[in-house]
Amino acid sequence: MLILDKVSVKRANRLLFQPVSCVIKPGEILTLQGESGRGKSTLLHALIHEEPQVELVGQVRLDGQCMNMSDRLSECAQTVFQDPMLFSHLSVGANIALSMHRLPRSEHEYRINALLNQLGLDGMAREDPFCLSRGQMMRVAVARALAPHPRLLLLDEPFSALDTETREQVKTALFGQIKNDQSYGILVTHHVEDRPPKGECVCLMPSLSNV
Repeated sequence: MLILDKVSVKRANRLLFQPVSCVIKPGEILTLQGESGRGKSTLLHALIHEEPQVELVGQVRLDGQCMNMSDRLSECAQTVFQDPMLFSHLSVGANIALSMHRLPRSEHEYRINALLNQLGLDGMAREDPFCLSRGQMMRVAVARALAPHPRLLLLDEPFSALDTETREQVKTALFGQIKNDQSYGILVTHHVEDRPPKGECVCLMPSLSNV
């Protein structure tokens, strides 16, 4: 299980939201909601790396192990941000392969092509990602996150740039892999319709000490 025990984030020693506690079971997704600027994305970032003047408080346990505050969860997590964050000097396939360093190279081509097909980008492995539409670029970013079968997927409004049809396709890919792999997901979204059918939803509230 993934357990958040009284977890919050401080920026410049100021608590951004009231501490939250929840248990995410294998195959489930925790949805974080709340007003803009409350600290939802900051929490996701704090789970995977340190940032100046940002402090993660509380305890995080993944599969029975307390999170190491030096490495955080970076070794077992992949993130889909609001922007694709692709590299222009690499092909679509090479961008996806960046996350696959722990998988045998013999598996790369099959895995890349399977994900591109699943996400409606069949045959685009050799394409220049910056010749694609923004929606297509986001799907490449999703493929890169899914490729190594991460234990944890952090989803920072990954559907915001997608049209309705593509949105459903990407949700199916993300939510389906989390369920099939019995991994974990944390989703940040402002849209109720983007929440998975199962899993807890937490609305981050202002810290009482800051009110």
